[in-house]
Amino acid sequence: MNPTVGFLFDLDGVLIDSERRYTRIWQAIDDEFPSGIADFPRVIKGMTLHNILDRYYPAPEVHEAVMCRCLEAEKHLEYGWMPGAEKLLSELRERGAKLAMVTSSDNVKMEALRRKLPEIFGWFDAVVHGDMVTHGKPHPEPYLTGARLLALPATRCAVVEDALTGIEAGHRAGAYVIGMTDTLGREAIAPVADLTCDTLSEINPDSVITLLQAR
Repeated sequence: MNPTVGFLFDLDGVLIDSERRYTRIWQAIDDEFPSGIADFPRVIKGMTLHNILDRYYPAPEVHEAVMCRCLEAEKHLEYGWMPGAEKLLSELRERGAKLAMVTSSDNVKMEALRRKLPEIFGWFDAVVHGDMVTHGKPHPEPYLTGARLLALPATRCAVVEDALTGIEAGHRAGAYVIGMTDTLGREAIAPVADLTCDTLSEINPDSVITLLQAR
């Protein structure tokens, strides 16, 4: 039997079409509570909410206000699949690959996702969210945790990411990194990913699995 391989998927902007909504949320927050950071929603892409608050809004009263704004906005988010996501997950399952979701989202967000898109969890052997790790992306801990829960070395796993922090985390974990361009564009993603794709439909499961088995 061929060695088992794993695929570790980021959530927002990779599996679900939510990044544009989050960009609008954080732009509105930045307008009300200026961070002084150019293109702030893009800079914080892939960070946990706690890291964002601790780094950019350390003052207690602002920290609390921004957290409340974000959590309130998330209540009204609708979640839908990215194009090609379910087909790719099905093809990987058919080939015996193990699958994990590895997201910076906290448990509150995950509970909202369970209510609004419960079927997504049935695809995965393991789920890692931001409250399960000490260090968020770009630290490798989230993807090392995902690989460990699949009982695989990270070198035998492919990370599928759309954020620079997530891509760095995947590389630092030792995984093969597939960068998705939908959020940041090809110019930003191609120089730092092992494989660059515009859509999930472009990922060839057999080619990636063969590559991973040789690592």
